[in-house]
Amino acid sequence: MLDENLQPIVKSIEEVSDDQREIVKRFKIEMENFVIERTLDSCIKTLNSSMQLANVREQLLDIYKQYISILESELKKALKENQK
Repeated sequence: MLDENLQPIVKSIEEVSDDQREIVKRFKIEMENFVIERTLDSCIKTLNSSMQLANVREQLLDIYKQYISILESELKKALKENQK
């Protein structure tokens, strides 16, 4: 039961983490370009990547909250069964 509940969440964590790594790479490159160019276009690209990164991290946080909730629920069940 626990494995069935966690598999989709683990898959989501992996996917969103992959997205985060890609955005971080792009953000670093765009930040370097902004430092060199100091143009409005490079600023907007860097800001856009920063906002995407914040969005992905928020998604990741929400997924981890679901993960923790399931684990906490299973732990409570196990503790109740051990007390009986």
